Amino acid sequence: MGRSAGSCVTPHVSIIPRDPGQPATRSIRRKPLERRPGDADRGRSGLRLVISRSAPGDHDPDLPPAPANAAGEPKRARRVLLMLASGGLLAAAFACDIVTGSEVASSLFYVIAILFGAWFVGDRVGRVLAALSVVCWWMAYEITSKPDPSSTGVPHPSTLYWNLLVELSIYLIVAVAVAQARLYLERLRSTAQQLSIARDALDKETRAVGDLQREMLPHKTPSVPGYAWETAYITSTRAGGDYYDFLRPPDGRVGIVVADASGHGAPAAVLMAMLRVLLHAEPVVSGAPEKLLARVNAQLAGTMAPGRFVTACIAWLEPVTGRVVYSLAGHPPPWIVRGGVHRAERLDASGGPPLGLFGDAHYERGEALLWPGDTLVFHTDGLTEAMGPTRELYGESRLARSLALADGQDLFSMRTSLLASVDRHRAGAALSDDLSLLLVRRAGTQDPGGPALD
Repeated sequence: MGRSAGSCVTPHVSIIPRDPGQPATRSIRRKPLERRPGDADRGRSGLRLVISRSAPGDHDPDLPPAPANAAGEPKRARRVLLMLASGGLLAAAFACDIVTGSEVASSLFYVIAILFGAWFVGDRVGRVLAALSVVCWWMAYEITSKPDPSSTGVPHPSTLYWNLLVELSIYLIVAVAVAQARLYLERLRSTAQQLSIARDALDKETRAVGDLQREMLPHKTPSVPGYAWETAYITSTRAGGDYYDFLRPPDGRVGIVVADASGHGAPAAVLMAMLRVLLHAEPVVSGAPEKLLARVNAQLAGTMAPGRFVTACIAWLEPVTGRVVYSLAGHPPPWIVRGGVHRAERLDASGGPPLGLFGDAHYERGEALLWPGDTLVFHTDGLTEAMGPTRELYGESRLARSLALADGQDLFSMRTSLLASVDRHRAGAALSDDLSLLLVRRAGTQDPGGPALD
């Protein structure tokens, strides 16, 4: 459209800086070019790009003007209105001072204007209003003061100066005090907001840790003919340190792991993750839970922070015979609820110290037999140490009674009634520790033909 054959125009790109304070930016500007000799012979278009420096204030007429940033306009207008209101209050105080005849009490009218300006506008406006209030007070004094014919003495000029100085001091103190109080409240509000943001961020991270931790737990219980399984996992915080798992070696046995890392929250969850990695780091060999505990203990010792440890119970179940071989590392021993007799038996505390404390610790094993209808119960100390409003522990005696009373119920109902008993004891009090529960029942007269639960 109207271009000559001997010239052309380059494409145009221009970057407008957002802030005049930014350094100059590169831009590509159009520039008419003349065809050089020989360009036509070589089939060239004769286009050349000229890259130039543009200053922050430059503006290309071909581009639309940059939109003005009007974000501060409402704030500036509000400040102007507040300053006008402060001036109006000062004028009203001056009028009241004249009407009342420059009484001492009329000085309080000026304080109102100073308070308003210093609080809603700022310290500088408050000080200006304090100075103007002194001037208004002096003008009102000059206007309303009349010589008393009955007075024989003449007021000394220094008296007026001292009054002015006192008034100025009072007004400045009021202005500075109000401005500082406002600044202090703003800092408190800002600190509270920052703490709220930090708390939300920490809560979000802790929730993420808790979600990752739960992903490490088994998604389903083992499918073993003739056995039913139930689990419960309740944390006292967003993330917990309790852990349970199942090991499946090739010989058909079932390994049961229940552990409790010291502490709560994210640190305990990290210890739990370490334990899980160590348990699955090597091929599982059944039949010797004490050796597995010794290996894991040797690997954990020296790697954990002082005061950190893990309690654990590892048991191997032979599904055909019902034989249970277990070993404890400072963990509460499991229970067996004998089917049909309403009695709960606590197994012997065979084992050794918690994991991670002593690298050369020795662990022993214990054995038990699970008859048809019997229920094997594993738990962490968060169950027996659940506290009520008077800080009384739930304890093993209550646990034994609850297990005996639940005999004859299906496994899910037994789990539900046991947790309900703990909740009744707590009476609304928060859990002081994470709580894990794992129940295994061998099918028999009390659970006829019960299929294995997945």
